[in-house]
Amino acid sequence: MKKYLKPIGLSLIIAFGFASCDTDDGEIDNDLIDLGGYATLSDNSITRLDRNADLNIKLFTAEGVSVESVEILQDGSVIGEATVSGETATFNSSILGDFTFTDEDGANQETGDYPITIRSMYSNGNMTNDPFSIGVGKAISLGDNPSTTTMDSLSSVELSYEVSTFSAGVDEVTLELKKNSDGTYADSDADLSTEEGTVELSETNYTDLNLGVNDTLYYRFTAMSGSLTDVVSSEVAITPKAFQNSNAVTLSKDLGMNQLNLQTGAISADGVEGADIRFLAPTGFEVINDSGASFVKADNSFNLEDADVLSARAAFENGNEITSATNLVDGDLFIYKDTRDIEDEDGNVETQDFYGVFEIGNVTSVNGNVASFDIEYSDGF
Repeated sequence: MKKYLKPIGLSLIIAFGFASCDTDDGEIDNDLIDLGGYATLSDNSITRLDRNADLNIKLFTAEGVSVESVEILQDGSVIGEATVSGETATFNSSILGDFTFTDEDGANQETGDYPITIRSMYSNGNMTNDPFSIGVGKAISLGDNPSTTTMDSLSSVELSYEVSTFSAGVDEVTLELKKNSDGTYADSDADLSTEEGTVELSETNYTDLNLGVNDTLYYRFTAMSGSLTDVVSSEVAITPKAFQNSNAVTLSKDLGMNQLNLQTGAISADGVEGADIRFLAPTGFEVINDSGASFVKADNSFNLEDADVLSARAAFENGNEITSATNLVDGDLFIYKDTRDIEDEDGNVETQDFYGVFEIGNVTSVNGNVASFDIEYSDGF
């Protein structure tokens, strides 16, 4: 019967130097020591680019016993022989296979494990079969990159990556970009380190893609070692920049409720400080002097349903500013900018331009004159 030296009690076996079997608990069996030695796989983790890497096996033998040969087996068959030199044996990862793996459903996977058996023949005529596993991982990985952004922040998006192999040299790393899933990847013109790095999109030619809101930027990094490549990819969705504030109010010709503060949504009496607009008899509203607000009338092409901060800003910048509006009817739509001083949680004050949409509804008239109207508005920066 063949006897296999189990890799248990390694420190105990080393401590006893295979010379003594005197233990209190008798855990080390004479049969194990009688085999004469065993092997351990020192290098058990490589990457997809390490297809020509020398992997080391550490050999342990009893006094007077030497290792005559070491074979590497997969599924019971010999796939190669290791070169023995003293207490070390070396074999090349090229014997493992084509570095393709499948999951439980048979789908191809980029990474996986190679179960192997190290068969060692000793000068005393004994043999050990020691099972191990060699893990094959990615050579290039992504950092904690963002998955969403807005158009005004797109240029400052940072894409980070890291390259790590067991021993393979990396010749080049490239970054490619494309617009949406049906686009075609093109080189980004970025100059990348072969070890790790962070690329800001402003440093690339991403503007050639003509990205817009609701588009998705796909990107992929490729690490190259000779003819071998390893690729990692992800995407950044360009989302609308949502409004941060929303209010619904009623503005009236009643002097006790004829003013509106856009920031707070507060309705105030005529003459109270801090308001931005007030009811304009007989049929509209006007901007109060010293207010930071200004308006434009939205044209028919403006899509209120899909509106966000950026589309509101674009519409405002392309429109003609007004200080008042009259002859209001239900559905009238305005775009506005309101400059405000915003205090953060640390007490720092910063001036910001808020852009918003401002819709008129429920216009109520008495004897042909508007008495009040509802306003639904949202804004953000």
